[in-house]
Amino acid sequence: MNIARAGQLQITGPDRKPSYGGDQRWFSSNTKAAGGCGSVAGANVLRSLAMVNTQFRDQIISSSTIPVAVKDALCSKNPGHDSFSLLMTGIYETMGSFEVFPLNRIYDRMDRSSKAFTRIKSTFGLSNVGFIIGIIRFARKFSLDLAVKSCPTAFMSKEEAGAFIREGLASSGAVVMLTCRNRHNARLFDPGCDLKDRLIDGKDATIKGHYTTITDMDGDRLLITTWGKPGVVDLNELAGSWQSIRAYESCLMYIYPCTRKEATSCMLGSWKLFVAGIKHAITRS
Repeated sequence: MNIARAGQLQITGPDRKPSYGGDQRWFSSNTKAAGGCGSVAGANVLRSLAMVNTQFRDQIISSSTIPVAVKDALCSKNPGHDSFSLLMTGIYETMGSFEVFPLNRIYDRMDRSSKAFTRIKSTFGLSNVGFIIGIIRFARKFSLDLAVKSCPTAFMSKEEAGAFIREGLASSGAVVMLTCRNRHNARLFDPGCDLKDRLIDGKDATIKGHYTTITDMDGDRLLITTWGKPGVVDLNELAGSWQSIRAYESCLMYIYPCTRKEATSCMLGSWKLFVAGIKHAITRS
């Protein structure tokens, strides 16, 4: 495991407890907390890029338009929960999600643990196209130009996925993974565990219809973050879950700095990822 990379998403959470990456439970809105995984992944990859790309980090630090709290969330060695929550919220307000009116307003006024909303959804989350457009638009608000390299994973081989993930980690420090209607397991761990050592005493979780962030790769073991916790996903099982039409929107993505023209072109062509996923799912190739 790359120790420097593993530590790049260490955050001080509420009550000064450690968190590994952002946690969508930090959103004040119940609906955002339910469907904000894409915005959390966006915050994670922006911070990761700032941690590994000196030029991008310097551009953020020297900017006169980026709020101090956002600079802290992106560039500080150990940012606080308040700063990172502000970053997540700003990204959500740009990316959005498919909130269902008026259920979103009703849920936001209820107790977050209400059992009614385990069956009735107030949000359907964020599409992969929405993520691409949203992260580019958010960066552009602060005169930062980004593009997104992506690939659909429906019927993708383990070898192809591994090559893409390694490329993304080397280029931007993290890779966003959207799991669609396919499902796979993840082993989640206490965010306070020592990542310099081995991850132990974890709990199994099922990932479905969810954005996670891949932060490292050790053979067939992917280190991820979701819900503010580090986790491990087995690439063999993951690739197996893609061998289904249910994985039609599943994908891998990473961000990188670019010119304004390239960012605009990427945003305008974002629909191609969704169409390619449908094509792969139908042709099983």
